Amino acid sequence: MSEAQATVQEPTQDKGQEVTTQSQTTPDTSGQSELLHEVMAKKEKIKGLESKLAEIEAKEEKRRQERMSEDGKKDELIAELQGTINQLSPYKERLETHEANRRQVLLERLPESKQDKFKEHPIDVLEDLAHEYSQPGIKVKVDNQPPGAYGGYTSMAEWAANDPKGYKAQNRATSGITVGYGPKV
Repeated sequence: MSEAQATVQEPTQDKGQEVTTQSQTTPDTSGQSELLHEVMAKKEKIKGLESKLAEIEAKEEKRRQERMSEDGKKDELIAELQGTINQLSPYKERLETHEANRRQVLLERLPESKQDKFKEHPIDVLEDLAHEYSQPGIKVKVDNQPPGAYGGYTSMAEWAANDPKGYKAQNRATSGITVGYGPKV
């Protein structure tokens, strides 16, 4: 019996080693998933903090301008704001030109009947509409023949080649005129 017990104990030891090796080779996806969620949460937190910082900076700039106005430094404030306007006006002109050109291109992709209707819509709406109208329609081959018109084949030539007897029988008219190929009977 000691031999039987020895053989029984060996497989159990092997199974234990297999389980250990399997758990060692499979990656711990739950740890990676938790790490990913943690990174994503920190990214969201950073984005929130950046937006708050931008709001605070905008409020601080507004307070600074109000203080300058109250302190009698209106001329300096006007000069500063005029400089900002002069600096940004070329960008504004370029943006307006770009938007006008883009709007024109998108309107040209629409049917003429729709161009007047949508000319005042935002560019993103025009892009969607132009995309919808520019997609080629899916052409579906429609067979207007009745179901048994070609005897179950795709064409008369295929029907005549594969089933000549059925083709001849179907294409003979009662008045003796042959509708399809073949001699008159």
